[in-house]
Amino acid sequence: MKQLSTTQTNPRPASRWLKIAAATAAAFSFFTAGLLTGAPSASADELDQVVGENETLSHDRAEIREGHMDIGPRIIDGQWMLAVRDDSKDTPAWRLPKDVIFRVGDQSILQVPDSGAYDFTGAKAGENAYVIPQSQLPGVPWLGWNTQAPEVTKQIARGINLTFLGAQGPGNLNVFLESGNFSEPTQLWDARKSEPQPIWVDLHTHTHATWVFTKPGIYAVALNVSATGNDGKNHSSTSVFRFAVGDQASAEEAFNTQWQGEIPSAEGVKSALAGGSDAAAPVATAEPTATTPAGTMEPVTTPEVVANQPASGGLSMGALIAIIGGALVLIGGVVFFVMRRNQAAKRAAEAAVSATPAGSVETSSAPSSPASPSNHNAPSAPKRSQQNDGDSL
Repeated sequence: MKQLSTTQTNPRPASRWLKIAAATAAAFSFFTAGLLTGAPSASADELDQVVGENETLSHDRAEIREGHMDIGPRIIDGQWMLAVRDDSKDTPAWRLPKDVIFRVGDQSILQVPDSGAYDFTGAKAGENAYVIPQSQLPGVPWLGWNTQAPEVTKQIARGINLTFLGAQGPGNLNVFLESGNFSEPTQLWDARKSEPQPIWVDLHTHTHATWVFTKPGIYAVALNVSATGNDGKNHSSTSVFRFAVGDQASAEEAFNTQWQGEIPSAEGVKSALAGGSDAAAPVATAEPTATTPAGTMEPVTTPEVVANQPASGGLSMGALIAIIGGALVLIGGVVFFVMRRNQAAKRAAEAAVSATPAGSVETSSAPSSPASPSNHNAPSAPKRSQQNDGDSL
């Protein structure tokens, strides 16, 4: 008696088609994640930190090869200054710039893309550059800046100007931000420019950018921090930071490196960018204005000088919503099609079973008695597999 094979008429299980739909959704989710994040950047978790009131100031020398650290303003013993918050160990400690060397070793080497998108850094396509990335990587110092020191947030009005005064070294230094929404990188500092380059940083800000050194060797970088206190007084301080770029650069030589000549004055920022006026910078008002010149005590909202705002020029929120909505409709259509096809296959299987002549289907699945010699060597009825051949993803 011929048994009707269940593998011939059983429709492909819905689970397979649901897996396909799930894979489609996953692929779309991956695409939209790349769309929203674009270039690698620091995550919210990475940037989430609290600066405590009792963090110590260390006077020990430190060559920092990897881990997290920030440049930031401090008010110590009544003195306004820039310091380095070294968070590369278990317990954060602040250090004076003269006591720190940032070792940007050979693990930081990246090849400049041929696309030309990073020509603005001074590194040519196909060349190697030494890069402190915007997102943390092992074996490379992760350098950013913050305005989170408790005494600063209490005594300073609204924010600070962090001004790049120049760099001395064998190659160029360029610092930029990438927002991750397909917009152009926001250039912050370029050592080839002779004028001071200020950026505005709000209080309670923690930011990381990409630092690109085009050649190995010792670099000295001059930065100024200025702000207006709640009492209306202006504060300003300039420091030199030292970088040993490449494994062969001498740490001792870096510690002994001094700025050659006179460090450019941050006071020139007001004269150059405020129409030549030597007047003191105005006290910060309640809201930033787009017309305020960079380098004054007012925040500047142009993308070139605002370091803690996302760069403009990416996809709009409306466009993103439209893309996501269209994808959801597509996924829904796939699921609907799969369900309809599965139902049709099921009906076809039932019709095939109903059309089979009476008596042609074995109704008992029980094995024959071992005492019956006629059935002792007969093959048993095939069992229905839990998953049909060829249906596994």
